[in-house]
Amino acid sequence: MSLYTIVGVSLSFVSTIWIPATLLCCIPWVQKQMLYLHWVTFSPGKWLTEPERAGFLKNQVTPFRITTNDNEQLFTWLVAPLGVYAKHSEDFITERAGVDDIEEKLAFRLLRADPEARLLIYFHGNSATIAQQRRTEEYRSYASGASGKIFVLAFDYRGFGRSSGTPSETGLLSDAEAVVDWALNRARISPDRIVLLGHSLGTAVVSGIAHHYMKIGIEFAGLILCAAFTNAGGAFASYSIGGVVPVLAPIKLSSTFQGWFSSRMRDTWHSDTRLAELAQNCARLQLVFVHAENDTTMPWVETEALFKSTLQAAVNATSPHDGIPKNLHVVDLGEAGRQEVWRCGSRSIQKTIAKHGGKCFPEPGSAHRQTCRNFTVARQQ
Repeated sequence: MSLYTIVGVSLSFVSTIWIPATLLCCIPWVQKQMLYLHWVTFSPGKWLTEPERAGFLKNQVTPFRITTNDNEQLFTWLVAPLGVYAKHSEDFITERAGVDDIEEKLAFRLLRADPEARLLIYFHGNSATIAQQRRTEEYRSYASGASGKIFVLAFDYRGFGRSSGTPSETGLLSDAEAVVDWALNRARISPDRIVLLGHSLGTAVVSGIAHHYMKIGIEFAGLILCAAFTNAGGAFASYSIGGVVPVLAPIKLSSTFQGWFSSRMRDTWHSDTRLAELAQNCARLQLVFVHAENDTTMPWVETEALFKSTLQAAVNATSPHDGIPKNLHVVDLGEAGRQEVWRCGSRSIQKTIAKHGGKCFPEPGSAHRQTCRNFTVARQQ
């Protein structure tokens, strides 16, 4: 291919694809549709109200609604762990359907009555609902990790599935606050028994809500961020259509232009700054990043950047004089990837980059699920 041909193709890409796509993504309405994809649903609607269609045991999942401070209704699932279900199988099977009050349901009563019970709150990515097949597989994986302990609470953000409203950064953070508040005050689960797990978009929601509770002195047992991104501008610039065409990638060639583009974001989702503040102020921070090298939708370099900035903030808080990371343990996992773990006192920040996590649309692959499940089990023992 001649130089003239390469130049011609490049100019054609810039004029017909890149510039129009960049300008289009500066429109708030377009940003919302692309960032949240709440209008895309992959699973049959009946799965939401009939979880057994997704492979759960009878009444293992309790559907109910949580009301936000601005009166949106969030459709929610409480998933009972298999060990708990086995001990009370007859009661679950014969439980009366159609009870509106969650506090009358068996799963809720068992969760609140057991001081050893743990709760994993699941924040899903963009598109689809809590009943999407890959997500339901993950709930079962987590709930079986410590089968007598881990309950899973999953919910649809406003505008997703059967939840009311329309999504926005402020709205999703209000949703997260309502769900966490439900866990803390209605289910009466202390924060040291709660793990917040986010995927893709959910990593930004977890970062935001953990940052919110940090301000009032509440720290959780752990935060798990799978396929995270630094901020909305970084997510748009890194995203590839169908995992193949990185339409906005040229934005990253210029820091000035990237800054301008990021300033056009209506919902900024600055996980980078929020996590840095968490690392500086949370003395018991337990944070895990997970990503895959072959994630073609959201490149793993986004997690790499988050890990570095968060780790540096933690090091500055614990060793302000030199700012050099110490106690950083690097583990070669072979074909499973690599892991870096930093610990200082009761703080822990770790990153696992898997080699074969697979394409991440809309969620990470099996390597992510396995790493997250292992962490959750370890934290809940």
